[in-house]
Amino acid sequence: MRSLTVAVFAACTIASSLAAQSPADTVYDEYKEDLISLPLGVGLRVPSYDRVNGLSIPWGPIIKAPNGRFEIDPTVTYRSNLGKVDPAARVHVAFGRVDSLSVYFGRGTFTNDGWIKSDLINSLAALGVGSDARNYYRADRVNAELAHSFGKEPWNTAVWIGGNHEFDWSTGIHVKHSDAPWSVFGKTDTLKMRRINPAIATGHVTSILGGVRGSYEQAELKGRFDVRVERSVDGPDLGVRGDGKFTQATLDAKATFPTFGMQTFAFRGHGVASWDGAPPQRYAYLGGAGTLATVDLLALGGDRLVFVEGEYRYPLVRPLLPFVGAPVLSVRYAAGSAGVDDLPDFIQNIGVGLGFKIVKVEYHIDPNYKKTSFTEKNAVTLGFSLAL
Repeated sequence: MRSLTVAVFAACTIASSLAAQSPADTVYDEYKEDLISLPLGVGLRVPSYDRVNGLSIPWGPIIKAPNGRFEIDPTVTYRSNLGKVDPAARVHVAFGRVDSLSVYFGRGTFTNDGWIKSDLINSLAALGVGSDARNYYRADRVNAELAHSFGKEPWNTAVWIGGNHEFDWSTGIHVKHSDAPWSVFGKTDTLKMRRINPAIATGHVTSILGGVRGSYEQAELKGRFDVRVERSVDGPDLGVRGDGKFTQATLDAKATFPTFGMQTFAFRGHGVASWDGAPPQRYAYLGGAGTLATVDLLALGGDRLVFVEGEYRYPLVRPLLPFVGAPVLSVRYAAGSAGVDDLPDFIQNIGVGLGFKIVKVEYHIDPNYKKTSFTEKNAVTLGFSLAL
């Protein structure tokens, strides 16, 4: 017994001596983010698809300083239908926690209609049913924004000022045509993939910019707004409509809040007001399933626009279907108008819908229908509904 005790003590002594001479097993390594990273492992970004660019595939690394206050995001984007490769870069510099500078420069395809549908939803709609709810123009552009954030949670607000200089030219086809990128449905439809893309005024636009944006999120109550004002100091001469020195204000707002139980109400509004004749590259458009369903896709447009929408959503408990879950009933009201230098009479839509996690079917009517070449009394729409 004594010999066993001595053996154990000797073993413990030797182990203690070795432990004193060897470094500890637990080592805390400081994590350091790579200076250069490749999104998705190879530098690819999320692609997009539309009737003008076809498939747009961006590629590029992200260069970020170790402290995270300086970031360069260079990309080259291949656009299959145009056969173009567009270089561009974004630079972001953070000065402390509340101030930042963002700079963009490069060549690209731009739109004023991104508020109607997200990039993903618009791409899926174009690829699946040929419904591209955007008009486009091409530009070489450089702009800078200096922003200051303030407010406390759940509010997040920022004011910003900046400048923009660009050279714009038309893209796509401006007359009836038979050439369009592929889609599952709607490839030959002149209101879908073969829809014309409006021409713009070729030339430079140099502007002073400013605005305020904010968001609020607490539990199920969510909202955001974005106000932007542009004052050009140089632009295309539009003759009697203006000498290129225009002012344009844009407001975009969304809000979602609960009502009873699982039911919710969602509001969306978008407005554009222009003075002294904004050029066509600053026009905004309405029409189609994303805005006014009884109006042809983006048939209304101009430098003035007002659109409001309210939707009440009532989730059902049954039937509980595989993969998509239970359906959601909805009631929707929308009204809007758009025009050049003036707003025509407002068009109203009332609709009911049945949505799942993937698709949503809606039936709309115009209660004050006045027949025109671009409106219908009623309309049925089928769209993607990933947000449900």
